[in-house]
Parts: sequence; structure tokens; C-alpha cells
Amino acid sequence: MQVTNIPVFKEWVPEWLARLVIFGILLTSLLGFGLYSGNAESAIGYYGMEPTDVLYSVVVMYGAGVGFFGLDYRFVKNLSPRKYILVGIALDFITYAVCFYTKNIGVFMVCRFGQGIACALLCSVVLNLIFPRLHVTRSRAIGYTVFYGGLQTSLPIAAIYCTTMLHYFDFQWLFYGLCIMMIPALVLVLVTMNAHARFQKKVPLYQVDWIGYLFYAVFCCVFGFICVYGQQLNWLDSPLIRVFSGIGVVILGLFIVRETRIKRPLFDLGVFGYPLVVAGFFLLISFYVFKGTSSLAYTHIQVVLGVDPLHLIPVWIANIAGIILAMFVTARFVLKGKSLIGIIISGFVVLGIFYVYMLTIVSVTGTTGQFMLPMMIHGAACGILFIPIVFFTVSAAPPKLAYNVSMLGIFFRFVGFCLSISINNYSQLYSRGVIREKFRESLNEMNPQLGQTVGRIREVYSVFGNDPHAGSGGASAYFDQLVRTQIITCSIRDYYNGMLVGLVVLILVLLLMAGIRRGWLR
Repeated sequence: MQVTNIPVFKEWVPEWLARLVIFGILLTSLLGFGLYSGNAESAIGYYGMEPTDVLYSVVVMYGAGVGFFGLDYRFVKNLSPRKYILVGIALDFITYAVCFYTKNIGVFMVCRFGQGIACALLCSVVLNLIFPRLHVTRSRAIGYTVFYGGLQTSLPIAAIYCTTMLHYFDFQWLFYGLCIMMIPALVLVLVTMNAHARFQKKVPLYQVDWIGYLFYAVFCCVFGFICVYGQQLNWLDSPLIRVFSGIGVVILGLFIVRETRIKRPLFDLGVFGYPLVVAGFFLLISFYVFKGTSSLAYTHIQVVLGVDPLHLIPVWIANIAGIILAMFVTARFVLKGKSLIGIIISGFVVLGIFYVYMLTIVSVTGTTGQFMLPMMIHGAACGILFIPIVFFTVSAAPPKLAYNVSMLGIFFRFVGFCLSISINNYSQLYSRGVIREKFRESLNEMNPQLGQTVGRIREVYSVFGNDPHAGSGGASAYFDQLVRTQIITCSIRDYYNGMLVGLVVLILVLLLMAGIRRGWLR
């Protein structure tokens, strides 16, 4: 892949140290994505934001990274790897330092956008560093496994980091810790990498589609805004959502027109002329929609069972173990030439097992240990699905369009991520509303069990020496909390039921597609 005789790493650098540097770059670039997973309340309290604002900050970072990937290949051809990495680390360092000192929400969102760009350029360099170090017949399978394995595990790893830090320090020290973690990576890059090594021949930055990039990045942020805030603002009943929807449609139209007319577009939209590529994009969206249900498991553990985030660490570790084990086993199957559709169907079946398992254990009582096995199963499903879907999508187009398919695949993963947020918000609000009405119908004075239950709770409070007024108030508060946890639990069960039905339909469609394809080949 290199076009010069100068190696990327200096001659004295052993292979284990080179791999350590690559892993360090990948870790520093991905930690920012999951910075608030499992600890959103801390960000809400520190910045004075709504929960949707915290969620949108993740979408902004994701959207910025997705948009920058379209320009990335031009910068890779212009800058040396070491310089490119230093730019990314510097951008991350500056934005994290600003987040450490500011509580302004607007500044915070701008910094998140910058962190998304830094993450994109660092991830690009990591991919270019991994592939040449592997045998040509194994580079794609193993390279994608390492890279996307890091991407999948970044959320639980970041959650463990945040939980541990917040147990001992205030919220802003999260950013200070990230800055400290970048220093060893920066030193290793400066010491081990050659300044003049290149992946490709240097190409000047001319005819760069900056306007197309602007359209693309803005559309990602607008689409994410609609998905995150749509339910809260009541969708098209809100003037703001209508305005953003109109802006999104106009920007998307301008982007498509521009990309089909200029000489060097961000993407060759001709990839949509290949039906299997479109099917691969649909699978990527579906994967992220069904994968996003894991957040409800963590919500149930923390809100309903009242478990402190620090005690969630074993659950996150189980999820990481499932991802790593499944991805490397799946990579072996891919290398042996097993059917990609067969592997994908198997992955969705494993995800269905996770749904069934969750339906059996989701209740108002339970322990953290009960969730370790299902979250490992969830991680295994993600590990099984990711690489085959990526391979299926990329291999469905001619080699000359493979890069465009990869970049658009990143966009459709972003679409799936945003849609999972939107579906989750809508279904949870709708389900809780329906369940609340059912509870209201049954919890009335005509129901003899209501008086008996409240009476027993008051007796328990009176045992501890409370006066009648305080005991009555405490009993009412406890009963309200009990009803609330029941509503949340029932809504989570309804959501998993709905996702299970949708997953069964998807598996049947894939089985039908596989049968049609086998018949056509025969």
C-alpha cells in the first residue's frame, strides 16, 4: 500500500510495539463516542441539559465523523500518516480541554462536532495501518474484525471508564482524564513513526468537494435532530420539526444534484443501481435498529432495580467478551468462505435469543448477575453480524466502487443508529401511556386490593416509629414508585416483544432471499 521505501514505523520498532501504537490511536479516537453511555445523568446535571440534549451530542459527534469520511481519502493522499495522526490528536486534545473549562451547551456541541472529525481521521489512519501488516488473503477479514471490534466495544469500555472516574471525581474530570490518556499515544507516535512515510503518492488538495461535504454533514445533523427531538416536540405538529424537515429535504436534494454533476464527487451514487448493495444498506440499518435495544436493559437495571452504575461493570465486561469472541470466530468462518447470508441469519437468530431471554427476566425484582449472560449473548450477536453484513454489502458492487460502498455504509449505520433512537422514544412513550391508562382503570377505590396493598405498606412504615401523617405520606410515595417501576417494566417487555416480531419477519425475508438466490444460481 505504501508508495515510498520509507516504512511507516521506524526500523527499530518491534511488531508488538507497532500494534500497541495502532491500538492506542484507535482507543483514543473511539472513547469519545460512548462518553455518556450509562452516565447521562452526570452530564445533565453538569451542563443543565435535557436527556435529549445529551443524546443529540452523541449524534452530532457521529454525524460529524460520517460526514468527514467522505473527504478523508483526499487528506490521506496529501498528508503523511504521522502528521495526520498528530492533527487528529491535537483536535481531540483541544476540544476536550475546552469541554473541561466550559459549561456552555453551544460550545459543547461545537466541540462534539470537532471530536467527530478527529475520530474519523484517526480511524481512517488505523485502517490504513492495519491492512498492510496482514497477509493479503486475510487483511480485509482480520483488519475489519480488529477495527469494527474496537468500534463495537468502545461503548462499554467508555462506560466503564466514565463510571470509574465519576465514582472518584467530578464530571469535568472525564475530559481531563482523556487528555492525560492522549499523552502516551502522542509520545509513541512521535518516537516510533517516520515523518516522511506515506500510504499513497502525494496529491494536492485541489477540486475538493467542500460544498458537498457541507451539505452532507449538515444533513446528518438535521436528520439526527429530527430523530432525537421529534417525539419530544410531537413530530410534525411542531413548527421547528417542520422547518428542519424542509431544510433536510432541500439539502438532500441539492447534495444529490451536485454529486451527479461534478467531476470529483464525495460519492459515486451509481452504487444504488446494484440491488444487493441496497439490500446490504437495508441490513445495516436493520442491524442498528435491533442492536439498539440493549440500552433498555441498562435502563431497567439502573432505574427499576436501582443498581448503581459502578455495579454494572461486570455486565459491560460480559458484553465486551461476547463481542470479541464472536467477531474472531466469525472472521474464521468468513475466511473459510462460508455463506455470508447464512452467517447473517445465524446472527439475527442469536439476537432473537437475547430478546426471548430478556422477556423471561425483565421484572421489578432481580439482580445484576441475571443480566450478564443475556448481555454476553447480545454482544455475541453483534459480533456475528457486523463483519458479514459489511462484506456482503461491499462485495455486491464492482471493486472500483468498493470505497463508495464503504463510505455510504457508514452513513446508513448512522441512519440506523438515529432510527433506533426515534423508534425507542416513540414506542416507549406510547407503550407507557397505554399501560398507564390500564393501571388507572384498575387502581381505583372500587378495587379492594388497592386498599389492602396501601394498608400493608402503611403498617410497614408504622413499625419504624413514624407518626400517622408521615407514615401515610411515605406509603403513598412508595406506592407511586412501585406503580412507576411496573409501568417501565411492562413497557420494556412490550418493546422487546415488538422487536422480536420484527426480527422474526426479517429472518423470514432473509431465508426467502437466500432460497431465491440458490434457485437462480442453480
